[in-house]
Amino acid sequence: MKTDKMRQKIFEILNSLEIQYTNYQHDPVFTCDQAKGVEIPGKRVKSLLLRNKKATNFYMIVLPDSKKLDTNIIRTIFADTKMSFASEERMMEKIWLKPGSVSPFALINNIDKDIRVVFDKELESELVGFHPLQNDNTIVLDMKSVEHFLENIGSEYIYHEL
Repeated sequence: MKTDKMRQKIFEILNSLEIQYTNYQHDPVFTCDQAKGVEIPGKRVKSLLLRNKKATNFYMIVLPDSKKLDTNIIRTIFADTKMSFASEERMMEKIWLKPGSVSPFALINNIDKDIRVVFDKELESELVGFHPLQNDNTIVLDMKSVEHFLENIGSEYIYHEL
């Protein structure tokens, strides 16, 4: 599925669930540092796709962009092996995206539903912004709405202190 069609599917799901959101168009951003130049409301976050050592388990981690992730916390939560970032090839296989556009919305492409989502506890009840599969837009919505979106597409998530 082409990225424009995938992005449209996200808006269709949000609208069908009657989720309140605001979409902001902006120049493409590829890093958190570049995103700081984009004026949008809400908590700034980053979404990371990790895998275990054997690439048998996958995790999407969402945390404030100012926070550094300690992958040992993820290992402990799931009693898993050493973690590393998923390669670009693995990202394309799992969520059909390259680095720079990862967000919980990408889980509509995770056919196997084998990516576990971990949100930093600090984000609970916050207003946040995520790319709708392309890094030239940001959808801002509250975390309860993100939860509702994920539940609708069959993706599991937890909150944990990161």
